[in-house]
Amino acid sequence: MHSSSHAHPQQQDMTNGAGPVAAVVGGTSNPKLALERDRKRIALRQRNLATWQDGPSPPSGSLDSNMKKNTGFIKRVRQGLGVDAKPQLIKETATLNLDKYVEELTQAIPEGLSKCTLAKDCIAAAEIVTELHARFDPPVFAQPLAVALSSALAPPNKAQLQAMQAEQKEREEANRVSRQKVMLRIAAELALVEVIRARDGSSTQELPGQDWLFHILRDLLSTDREHVNVPILITLLKALGPQLVGRPSEDPEAGEAAHEELILPPATSAKFRKLCETYFTTLSKRIVTEHQRLQEQDRKNHEAYIKSGDIFEDRQQRYEKMTKSFERVNENGKALSELLGVAMPQLTDLGRASDIGLAVNLDSRSTLANDRSDEDFATGKSPWEDEDTKRFYEDIVDLRDMVPASILGSVAATAAAKETTEQPQEEESKVAESQEMEPSQSDEGASKTPVALSPTLTPAKTDAEGAADEQISAGPAAQLSALLARLPEQTNRTMIDSAAVDFAFLNSKAARRRLVKHLTSIPRNRLDLIPYYARLIATLHPHMPDVGKGVLEILDDEFRYLQRKRLAEMGETRAKNARFIAELTKFRVTPLHTIFHCFKVCLDDFSSFNIEILATLLETCGRFLLRIEATTERMRGLLELLRRKRMVSNLDHRNVLLLDNAYYQCNPPEGKAVVAKPRSHLELYVRHLIYDVLTRKTFERVLKMLRKLPWSDEEVLTTLHEVFLRVWRVKYGHVHLLALLLADLQPHHPDFVIAVIDAVIEETRLGMETNLFKHNQRRMAIVLYLGQLYIYRLVNSGIVFDQLWSFVTFGHPNGQPLPGQVCNLDAPDDFFRLRLACTLLDTCGACFNKGSLRKRLDEYLAFLNLYVLSKEQPLPMDIDFMLQDTIEAVRPGWVLKKDWAEAAQAVNDIMAAHRAAQPAAAATATPGGGKKMEAEIEEEAEDDDSSSDDDDASGSESGTRARGGRARRLSGSEHGDGSSTSSSDEEQTDDDGEEATLDDDEVEEDLVIRRSQQSEEDREAEQEFERELAKMMAETNVASNTGGGTNRGVAHHGRGIFDQGLPFIKKAAREESGNESSPATQDGQMRFELLSKRGNKHQAHTLHLPSDSAIAVTTREKQLQELQERRQLKEYVLGYEGREDEEERRELEKSLGRRGFAVRHAK
Repeated sequence: MHSSSHAHPQQQDMTNGAGPVAAVVGGTSNPKLALERDRKRIALRQRNLATWQDGPSPPSGSLDSNMKKNTGFIKRVRQGLGVDAKPQLIKETATLNLDKYVEELTQAIPEGLSKCTLAKDCIAAAEIVTELHARFDPPVFAQPLAVALSSALAPPNKAQLQAMQAEQKEREEANRVSRQKVMLRIAAELALVEVIRARDGSSTQELPGQDWLFHILRDLLSTDREHVNVPILITLLKALGPQLVGRPSEDPEAGEAAHEELILPPATSAKFRKLCETYFTTLSKRIVTEHQRLQEQDRKNHEAYIKSGDIFEDRQQRYEKMTKSFERVNENGKALSELLGVAMPQLTDLGRASDIGLAVNLDSRSTLANDRSDEDFATGKSPWEDEDTKRFYEDIVDLRDMVPASILGSVAATAAAKETTEQPQEEESKVAESQEMEPSQSDEGASKTPVALSPTLTPAKTDAEGAADEQISAGPAAQLSALLARLPEQTNRTMIDSAAVDFAFLNSKAARRRLVKHLTSIPRNRLDLIPYYARLIATLHPHMPDVGKGVLEILDDEFRYLQRKRLAEMGETRAKNARFIAELTKFRVTPLHTIFHCFKVCLDDFSSFNIEILATLLETCGRFLLRIEATTERMRGLLELLRRKRMVSNLDHRNVLLLDNAYYQCNPPEGKAVVAKPRSHLELYVRHLIYDVLTRKTFERVLKMLRKLPWSDEEVLTTLHEVFLRVWRVKYGHVHLLALLLADLQPHHPDFVIAVIDAVIEETRLGMETNLFKHNQRRMAIVLYLGQLYIYRLVNSGIVFDQLWSFVTFGHPNGQPLPGQVCNLDAPDDFFRLRLACTLLDTCGACFNKGSLRKRLDEYLAFLNLYVLSKEQPLPMDIDFMLQDTIEAVRPGWVLKKDWAEAAQAVNDIMAAHRAAQPAAAATATPGGGKKMEAEIEEEAEDDDSSSDDDDASGSESGTRARGGRARRLSGSEHGDGSSTSSSDEEQTDDDGEEATLDDDEVEEDLVIRRSQQSEEDREAEQEFERELAKMMAETNVASNTGGGTNRGVAHHGRGIFDQGLPFIKKAAREESGNESSPATQDGQMRFELLSKRGNKHQAHTLHLPSDSAIAVTTREKQLQELQERRQLKEYVLGYEGREDEEERRELEKSLGRRGFAVRHAK
């Protein structure tokens, strides 16, 4: 047997000229096998019809009621009903007593049917189910099975699909289609053999199973406006196309098989064919529409590329998505066209015409039009505020592209509605009368002109079909109720357009009445729904004019009622009514005479209630009416009348303000468009990098781009200096990234970085000198920037403390803030400097928690307490909370004093301690004092290291601290993906730098003190080295002499005897007398010491030998060599100590780097 999966041979046969049905008959390429299967289907159908009519046949013998065997049978049914399981299942069906398990059996059969994917398995499944059908009564087995299959083949719930995300919806639909393809294939097989039929088992047709299949297929296709069910229909037609829709007339085998008995009567087969061809017609329209839209998008992309030299990513993605969608529906259309034997629609290629048009005049239609529209928006000449608003009110969905024309109404009614929207205003009344034709009349007219109608998804019905439709009439009503319930949630253009399409499929006179009633009952507090409801009405109006007409009638009646009942509590109702009429005016649904009548009524009775209505109308649609050509003059006259009425009327301030706002919003005063400051391309590029592109993820890329700039150009330096200084133009959360950029540029452009830091400090000082309220946000950003510069080690702690002290002293007499003291630059009720101090402390105050910096911060906090008490009390709540949070962050447990005397005493104590420390500070200038200070600083550094270890062990996000993060990022930047950058670019919080306790100020002070003592230490080290070297040379003199070379002449051989060291007493005496131990050359002679021994006593005698003698020359060379060796050995020893110090320093840097510290050594 051949299966239905052989699709490629089928396509090859079709390309050779044979039709699809001729190539594949009944799911196989073997005609004889297909005929044999048809005969088997007819035999099974006769048996099932007998079961429906006469009931089940009694068993031939006793039945086995063993529970194990029965449950095993049900389990095998779940596993599959294919040809392999057929003999065993048929045998057990006749021998097992399954009466108690019928309900479980009907639930298991759909699962087993879903595993039948081949044609032979489907036939086998039909035989197995037929055997089971013959065992049980139809109400017990067949009807529950039909219900289960109907549920499995039901269309998807639209409400649930709309609630899903796009990806989830696409995934869910794909799963449903793949599941229903198999299920509909086998369900059609069971319906053809009459195992299943309508739920109640009754039908006026001779073959009710085929009627059940028709309704299932119609429900799937008629609700599928997006054509996702095309694969389901293709699978069904590939398997059972000849049986359901018959063979195409051009099929060469149609005559040969004409004598065979047909599975379906010709009338039923014609119904199926008409249903499928109608569905194919809608698919063809979609193919043509998507092809046109794809070409239009391609043309727009081409124009955009010519205009700007690039195609934006979103436009490119949209084009690719449209291309995939078109290819999918086009392939489905080709497959369905071949299976039905109908022609594909003709697709016109507009590419050549578009190319010719572009070649003739490249910019005539796109660029100039866009420039003109932009200019209109900027100067106020356009009826719309911007391009998005224009698209919302003018780009209305054409339902004819998505909904069959038969559902929307007759072509004549559609054309009449279209003419209504295009005719001049003076002919509105005549056209409106022609549009008031009842739907029954249009239907009657449609029946008289069948040629002009598009095919319908629901073919001509018999009486039985009409009765069935009457019974399921509650279904559309429930769908309409669900649609109306969802409308308040449709708050964007796409969703409201989708709702319009959904309603079009439910279109009826009663549905339109319900929609009109629902749209006019908007809650008074949901005015935001009115523009979307108006768009829904505008979408339906060309095809269902009674919807717009009904809404306008209700709004007009309500407007007249509100003119009679002038109650204050109905203000919201008046606003809703006026805005609804105005929104429909902008969609060109409200007739112009209606809206101007509303204006006239309000102007004639210029009362407070009508002023509110007039202001709402002007704010909503005044600009539109003033700027469209048909109503410009009339609207100008109305506005002039309004202006005069306002001048002569005695109105309260509220009404005057309402009218002025509405008037100027409708007709703003003429003015030139804001002219952008001319900037060079390079300046625009730099601003784009810093203001738009710079984020944590793009930091490395921005840094590379900045370093590639021509820094030698003065214009580049000026632009960069301006960008790096105006930090208030950067997002507040990205200020730390700007500081990090500056830190990374410092090694390459130190002069530039210094200039920026100087400018930041000057900007901070300038802010305190001017103290302008409009610059407060700028000053906050500058102070935050300064704190981040300290975090990234571009400024030292001295600058930070200078700024902190200036916040509390600058501008005050003698730098002392006092309660009630008036200061022009810092008034008692001005608390902004406290914000600046808190911001700076929040940014980097946590770094000042060890050593001398902790003491300096404690002293500053004491003075800050005094400054706080000098302000007006009590502090504003936000300032009080900010101050408490800052102190809790930098000094947990430290309490602000509430009494001025206590705070002043604390400050006086600190100042007294400083005065007492001045003599001690002077004493540290002596050598002993220097050593003491060095010891203290070293002790503080050790404390810092230990505290850093503790902080690192605490696990409090040490890997994300900025001070250490930069060192790690710089060291790890060569490892690839920028993960180190992301760690250093984490968002800075109020406790930044909490673990960065090794302050650069302490390191610099330590290095300065060490440098001042370096010369003295070097001298002591050299003296110690000389003593140790002399001792070592004396002890190892003999060994070193015997280990010498062998090429030093004859005198060298007696070295062990004659080169013994001189007595140390005599040597010491010569050193004290200033003589050298080595021989001296004097008057061409060299002095030697002759060592003699008499008894146990050594004596030295002085000898003078000529300088050119062999022993003198050899001795001189030896002395020079030894001197050179001493110098080299000294260099080795000192170099060894230097290398050890360098290795210790590197180990310290690595250790601190792992804990998040960056160490910088002063030279």
